[in-house]
Formats: sequence, C-alpha cells, structure tokens
Amino acid sequence: MDDYLKLKAKQAEYVAKHEGKGQGDNNISSRMQHGLSKVKKLEDYARDLSKEMSNLPPNADLQKKLRKNLLELIIRDNFYHAKVEQFKDWPLTTLKAEVNRIERDLYQT
Repeated sequence: MDDYLKLKAKQAEYVAKHEGKGQGDNNISSRMQHGLSKVKKLEDYARDLSKEMSNLPPNADLQKKLRKNLLELIIRDNFYHAKVEQFKDWPLTTLKAEVNRIERDLYQT
C-alpha cells in the first residue's frame, strides 16, 4: 500500500505540473495541494480500514478447523498417550506451541 501511495503522490505531482504548465507557480502549487489531499484521504482510509480489519473477531469456523487440525497432529504421532478431550480448554496458541514442541522433539532424536 505504501508503494501505491507513493506512486499516487508522484502522479499528483506530474499531473499538477503537466496541467498547470504555463499558468504560473501558484496554479501548479494549488493543483499539487489538491492532488496530494486526495492521496492523504486515500492513506487515511487505508489506515482506518486496516485498523478495523485487525479489530474484527476471528472467524469461528476457521478457528474450529485449526483446532481440529492441531489436535490431530498432537494425537497422530502418539508422542504421549492423550485423548482429544484433554485439550478441550487449551487456547489455539498453546496447541500450536505444543505441536511445535512435539515436532522439534521428534526430529531431534
């Protein structure tokens, strides 16, 4: 997004110089301000949208799939005797850490 905004700023500068050619520096400056204000609005919109997206609750179906896959990985290798029910209260981050630990231990031996 940053590259796109830089491109739009350069484009605003080019358009201001091209369209204001022969009409004086004040005209070019005014056109440049107008073009850059549009770029600023776009930048603000992108920032606000990104902030809103990061505040959205995670997709419940996706979390269920991820939990199921992580539990299958933990149980699959029989690293230790456990049942899926034993992990029902574990958060996803802890399940992922457990899978990483098991894989690390399995491949070190």
